[in-house]
Amino acid sequence: VGVAHLAQILCLRPEFGHLTKNLIVAALFHDIGSPPFSHITERIMTDIAGKDHEEFAQHTILAPENAKPIKDFGADPDLVFQFINGNYKPWSDLINGSIDLDNIDNSLRWGSAIGIIPTNFYDPELLLNAYILKDQQLGLKSKFLGQIQKWELCRRLVYDVVYSDLNLTPETMLFRGLQFAFEAGELDEKFFSLTDSQALYTLENRCNPLTQKLIKDMRSWHFYLSAGEISETGEASEIIQTFCTNWHERQKIADIISDSLSIPRECVTIYAGKDKGFKKIHLPFIGNHVQTEHEPIQKLYWRIRVYLHPEYANFKDQAEELLREITS
Repeated sequence: VGVAHLAQILCLRPEFGHLTKNLIVAALFHDIGSPPFSHITERIMTDIAGKDHEEFAQHTILAPENAKPIKDFGADPDLVFQFINGNYKPWSDLINGSIDLDNIDNSLRWGSAIGIIPTNFYDPELLLNAYILKDQQLGLKSKFLGQIQKWELCRRLVYDVVYSDLNLTPETMLFRGLQFAFEAGELDEKFFSLTDSQALYTLENRCNPLTQKLIKDMRSWHFYLSAGEISETGEASEIIQTFCTNWHERQKIADIISDSLSIPRECVTIYAGKDKGFKKIHLPFIGNHVQTEHEPIQKLYWRIRVYLHPEYANFKDQAEELLREITS
């Protein structure tokens, strides 16, 4: 709803007015295809269903029961989907871009909701004025650089919380449980249409014992302990990038540590990923007859962390050493 609110305000400007109906609906539907647990689950969903969240969104938006009210509102379901999948250039950059309406809305909303930043840290409605159309390309007015940098800093503060152990530990436990359910053939395409609560119930009560144990521990806040980290900045090594972008390869780290130290598989979890707090804005900055590229104020971090069940905390040093050997 917050994204749709920003879309409505943006479309009050004459150059964006013709987008009003389609942009508002796209803003409302932009995450409609996301599976339970959002990005955590999407990689597995793609393996099982052969679709990403955008393809699921297409099915939902074009379904007759949804397409009719969209048309009744005055929007075009096909155009709405093109906004969401990024194929309606230049306008789809407003919904599927590096500084889109969702980015502008959710950083401040999430950060202020958990109490780490004030609600006026930056002004989303003011930031909308940065958008400009030049030579049929969307850009950003350079005079709003200060507001954009506040938005960048807000993302950094938000993702510092996202990448804290308190948040990553249950994520790794959830994903390890999903991995075991995947290996057991217990996940099908229908699973990815469940709500978070329905999916958690399924994992905890209808899946294999390893998955059930992990989810029960996670839901009871019986969190695993950090046992080591590898991080690189900028252009990471090929092996680090592989672990951070391929979930099958990432989970092999946990299995190698488990096997090497004779620790039960379900007692070792792993996180590997590229820092989403970093953002390289692809839109050009335009001002004083000059067009420049965005220079991020944050560094790009790549992280791999291993976690152990508290019962095996005494293996911390060995696990960290193995992590370094595996990733070197």
